[in-house]
Amino acid sequence: MRLAGEQPLLEQTLDRLDGLIPPQNRYLITIPEQAPIVRDIARGKAVGIIIEPMGRNNLFPMALTTRLIAERDPEAVIAFLPADHSLAQPEKLRAALDLASRVAMKGYIVTLGIPTRHPEPNYGHVRKGEEVRGFENAAFPVYNVMTFREKPPLEIAEEFHSSEEWYWNSGIFIYSASTMLDLISREQPGLYETVTNLAPTLTKTESSLTRPVIDWETEETIAEAYKTLPAKYRTSIDYALMEKADKVATIPVDMGWNDLGGFNAVADLMEPVDDDGNRIAPAKSEDEPRVLLRGCKNVSVFPGRQAVVCLDCEDLIVVDTPDAVLVLPRDSSRSVRDVVDEIKNRGWTDLL
Repeated sequence: MRLAGEQPLLEQTLDRLDGLIPPQNRYLITIPEQAPIVRDIARGKAVGIIIEPMGRNNLFPMALTTRLIAERDPEAVIAFLPADHSLAQPEKLRAALDLASRVAMKGYIVTLGIPTRHPEPNYGHVRKGEEVRGFENAAFPVYNVMTFREKPPLEIAEEFHSSEEWYWNSGIFIYSASTMLDLISREQPGLYETVTNLAPTLTKTESSLTRPVIDWETEETIAEAYKTLPAKYRTSIDYALMEKADKVATIPVDMGWNDLGGFNAVADLMEPVDDDGNRIAPAKSEDEPRVLLRGCKNVSVFPGRQAVVCLDCEDLIVVDTPDAVLVLPRDSSRSVRDVVDEIKNRGWTDLL
């Protein structure tokens, strides 16, 4: 998706790694519905395009891919990056990843911390402790992590924002394969057993820059593991591992980071069209979008073919699509995924 700039977000994520992580050391993880698009975007830019049988959050694919890479090199340092981020200063990311790889070689799991810009209950947070010794003269400070707090209530997020000890958790993790597998074996032994049993199948399929697809959907043992995966493993790295890890470091870096997980975050990338903070996204067609905002403040409109008129509105997001209109307060942006689940439950699949 082209939500920030001319390139799809995935292509931007890959290009940020140029000069630091070569294509032959890059793996992508996706699902069958997105695999053809991912393959076209990433051709020649990754050695492996791993197709999951189905989405199971990020813990299970992370564990499997870490095991896959460990078979190549047990001490390999892995950077785990989501593909839905925008960055204004990618050179800072490369510098931070270079430093993080050296910290990871000391047995740490490293996360990049983002200075908070406002209270945000939809982000994970990390609390820094003492500086990690040996990196005092590095490009960025390196701190031990005292606490992980995933998606705190608004009043707690406000406290975190007013403190200099707390950062947003970027969701970018750096670690050695052996360190992560040791953590999984200690904190999630059932998951470790599953991953270990699947190791021969994981390494059976060879990939290359010209033939990068690794289709786990067609591997019976892996596909079955996905289907029967216990609910407690269908979760994120943050909940399952990071809140329990004891040797974690964070590197705070202000690199113009945005997690584009909701319309609110995307709206923040758009320039206001007036002094009242109203924003209008570019139209998907060549026609000028017909949007009229009268007496409005901080309203963001994603126009479609219909005219959109808002009168005396404040702090709203309006999204016009060919078959539905979405209207919500800016602070409710992350609730859209719950609405999608409700639409599925009602059988309104034509809207999806």
